[in-house]
Amino acid sequence: MPNIEELKKEYFTLLERIITRPGVKTMSDYLIKNGFFTAPASTKYHLCVEGGLLTHTLHVANLALELKKILAPDITEDSVILCSLFHDCHKATDGFSNPTYLKNEIPRETQMQPYIWNKEQFSFSGAQKSLLIVSGFISLRQDEMQAIAYHDGPFVPSWEDINGNVYPLTFLIHFADLWSSWVTEKGRTKMRFDKFFLQDR
Repeated sequence: MPNIEELKKEYFTLLERIITRPGVKTMSDYLIKNGFFTAPASTKYHLCVEGGLLTHTLHVANLALELKKILAPDITEDSVILCSLFHDCHKATDGFSNPTYLKNEIPRETQMQPYIWNKEQFSFSGAQKSLLIVSGFISLRQDEMQAIAYHDGPFVPSWEDINGNVYPLTFLIHFADLWSSWVTEKGRTKMRFDKFFLQDR
C-alpha cells in the first residue's frame, strides 16, 4: 500500500513549481476534494490500490522531467509538470462530482478486481475527459492540450486523429506514462536476461 502522506509531500513539491500559473491551485484543490489522493490508477491493472493514481502520477512526472533534460530541453518545465500531474485526473472524478472507480463489494471478485467502473459517471473518452477538466481551470497551449488528450498513444483508436502531427510534448508524456505503467509499476525494471540465443548448443 502506498504511503499516501509521503506521496502528498512529493506532489506538493512538484505543484509548487507551477503554482503561479493561473488556475493550478484552484484545480488542484478541486481534484483533492474529489478523491485525487485516494483514487486507484485502474480497476485491476496497474496500481489498483488506494493512492494508486497519486503514485502513478508522480512516476510519470519524475520520469518525464528526466526525459525532458535529455530529449527535449526546449519544452518548458511547467508544461511537463502540468501535463504529468493531471494527465489522468479523470480517474478521480468525471467533473460532475462522480468518482470514476468504486470499490468492488463482491467478495469473490475483489482479489482479481479490487475496483469497478462507476456506471453513473459521465460517459466520455477518459484522456479527453482529463483535458476537459484541466481546461476548465487553466488556459492551455495547443501542445499541452494534445499531450493530455492523447497521452495513451497508439493504444487507443483516437490516436489516428493526430497520427502524423504529434507534438514532442505528447510523445514525452506518452512514453513516461507507458514506461511507468508497464515497467516501473509492474516491477519489470529488475528483470534480467542473461542467456544468449542458442547458448546451450
